[in-house]
Amino acid sequence: MSNSKTLIGPGVSVALVPCPALGDTTVFLRLAWRLQAAGAKVCLASASLASIREYLPGLEIVGGKPDVAGLAERNDLVICAIDWQVDAPLSNVAYLAGKKLPRAFKSEQQPVSLFGHQIPGAHNVICRDPKAGKSMVQWIDLYAEQILGVDLAQPIAGLQAMPVPPVDAERRVAIFPTTPHASKNFSPSGFRRLVRRLAARGWLVEIVGIPPERQALVAQYPDCSVQAFDDLKGLVDFLRTCSVVISNDSGGGHLGSLMGLRTFTITRRRTDFTWRPGFNELNCVVNPVLSFKWLGKTVWRPFIPLRRIVQALPDWKGRPA
Repeated sequence: MSNSKTLIGPGVSVALVPCPALGDTTVFLRLAWRLQAAGAKVCLASASLASIREYLPGLEIVGGKPDVAGLAERNDLVICAIDWQVDAPLSNVAYLAGKKLPRAFKSEQQPVSLFGHQIPGAHNVICRDPKAGKSMVQWIDLYAEQILGVDLAQPIAGLQAMPVPPVDAERRVAIFPTTPHASKNFSPSGFRRLVRRLAARGWLVEIVGIPPERQALVAQYPDCSVQAFDDLKGLVDFLRTCSVVISNDSGGGHLGSLMGLRTFTITRRRTDFTWRPGFNELNCVVNPVLSFKWLGKTVWRPFIPLRRIVQALPDWKGRPA
């Protein structure tokens, strides 16, 4: 345990600078809540979180492009995604990477201190062992506990004062069929089969994407309502009308899990892969029953057992709305 155990507490100001990706942002938000529970004054520099600051009482949210040097001047400690690394070494800035720090980054040459006390391991990767079976949520909790000395027994705030879910939320499912990485995406034809099977069981199925994808998604899923939001608040408010999120390995699943929804993650990876949604116990990883290499590519999409999702969810057909 680091000697930082007694340093994070009331009166300490900590700024967090997450990677812009939604999944990474939810993990940093988890860390913010851990620090807030320890009594620290916490600032989050995030353009996306700025739109939901009303749901994050007690946290200071700074929008726009992060000014890491400025945050370092105004706060006792800054924990920053390596994506925002600045050239000048700053003694109170710790850099975090998901799984690997850049080879050129020499952490031993940039010790991190808080009130004159060095924090061993402050520069780190969130996932220190991809084969350990822990989720990124569990790994960020370990960073908070083992490096920053935070007591994990303290309850965290979570999102607050959100809209009341409508009465039909329990039968609405949101499907996120895309990610920026084509190799991670389940096939549109597979998602269409899933949509038909869920609709036949009385589910209200909605497709969710980002605004530039909307026209293509409407064409790919002509029988579904397609949602696309300009900011994170629009997406959060929409997910309050749902009870289930089905996605590829993407930020939509992490956000749904963070909000307490049931999530299904379709991926070719193993069921305990690190980036599975881990904010609650309601996630199910659905991976192929078999896969093989063909012409240099992994064939896995035809072997996703969609029945696992369909059979795990209630049949709403014939029930009153």
